[in-house]
Amino acid sequence: MRILLSTPPGKTTELWPPLGLLYIASALRARGRNDVQVLDAFCRNLSAEDLVAHVVRARPDVFGINCSTHTFLSAIGAVEKIHDALPETALVMGGYHSTFAADKILRDYPFVDYVIKGEAERAFPDLLDRLEAGKEPSDVEGISYRGNGAVAGCPLAVIRDLDGLPFPDRTMLGDLKYGYFHQNIRLTFGKFTTIVTSRGCPFACTYCSCAAFSQRRWRARSASNVVDELEGLHQDGYENVVFVDDNFTLKKSRVTEICEQIRERKIHMRFYCEGRVDNAPYELLRTMKRAGFEVIYLGVESPSRHVLEYYRKEITAPEAEQAVADAKRAGMIVVTSFIIGAPVEAPADIQRTIDFIRTLRPHAVQVNILDCLIGTPIWDDLVRDGIVGADDWKRNHRIWEYRENGLTQATLGKLSEEAYAAHIQGWKGAGGLKDFVRMMGVNRTGRKVVLGNLFNPDVRRRISEGFQAATT
Repeated sequence: MRILLSTPPGKTTELWPPLGLLYIASALRARGRNDVQVLDAFCRNLSAEDLVAHVVRARPDVFGINCSTHTFLSAIGAVEKIHDALPETALVMGGYHSTFAADKILRDYPFVDYVIKGEAERAFPDLLDRLEAGKEPSDVEGISYRGNGAVAGCPLAVIRDLDGLPFPDRTMLGDLKYGYFHQNIRLTFGKFTTIVTSRGCPFACTYCSCAAFSQRRWRARSASNVVDELEGLHQDGYENVVFVDDNFTLKKSRVTEICEQIRERKIHMRFYCEGRVDNAPYELLRTMKRAGFEVIYLGVESPSRHVLEYYRKEITAPEAEQAVADAKRAGMIVVTSFIIGAPVEAPADIQRTIDFIRTLRPHAVQVNILDCLIGTPIWDDLVRDGIVGADDWKRNHRIWEYRENGLTQATLGKLSEEAYAAHIQGWKGAGGLKDFVRMMGVNRTGRKVVLGNLFNPDVRRRISEGFQAATT
């Protein structure tokens, strides 16, 4: 069987490789299915017409596409065109959005043949085996399909033995040059890729669907298995690797072992990862920095206790302050995220967030207006309250569409701009200068980012706007 896996059509400057599709492709090859291709339509900025033309030329027996809520409509539009052009090709959808909307997709879009919910490294090969044998895939984990006029299938199941999965083959992506950008600021220089060393999340943040996708089960690859992959990437010339784990620092002893093996094997690369502010002690951060972890992303979200309780974040503002200070002390670049617009949040609470950003002074900040995504507890609450429309599951929504609470789209947009300006203002003065000089002295990535963006107009504009706001 000829198999083609693709990301949705679209446009992006966030050029991260489609790791999930590469894992599926490698799993298919491990089962003897070598006629498999991976097309990153999203990072290649292909239009729906471009993607359809590529698929028609390839004429696969099975076409699989992943999608998020943000990309679902572009994905489903392309799939319909592919069906019209290749009616005999089996069409499979997967990814986060498909996982939580499987029955709805099969109900509203009859040209979609199968939806795989959750992790697909076992489910996709099993589905192909059933198709070749002419059998219904009724025993394939995580599958949804039409059987006897109704939606049938099995619930999703998580993969426990992550060490048993073959490494993703990044050569399948061709000559596309990937990189990490944050608000049009280049953060990686040199050959770049991503890696996942653990899956799942034991927490239950209300704005996040990761817990439901993983059934709140955190599973980790062994340290030796992780470093084996890193060693191969190092030999292939990769210089920058982002760890895309949702909870990389969850088990500190495993992180320490990974760092020790990186140093023992003399793997000299620059690493980026996420962490929780309540699980990032200084000694661990220092160990990570010595192994090459130079950038850490911390979810702070809000300094207000009642807002954090609404998000079920299980952290506090003092913990965030300590984690940011410890990461700086360890010599790491710190990127922090914040969310504004919670229904329990008043304008004064958001002003407190803006002031917190100014005093916290992370190296970079991301301010998000609260999304309402299918698969999250927030979305479930909206459904329970009868607020969502019949077709609202098909696209991304912002909180103002459902619960204004005095925070309109215009108000939240203005407050978001103020938050970014406050971040720039926080670096003005002796404290900011001291932090900047120290970062330039101890962090290679920091030096590369600063020197590599000296003439970036977006950087110059943001700095200018921040300083102007400080004087008004």
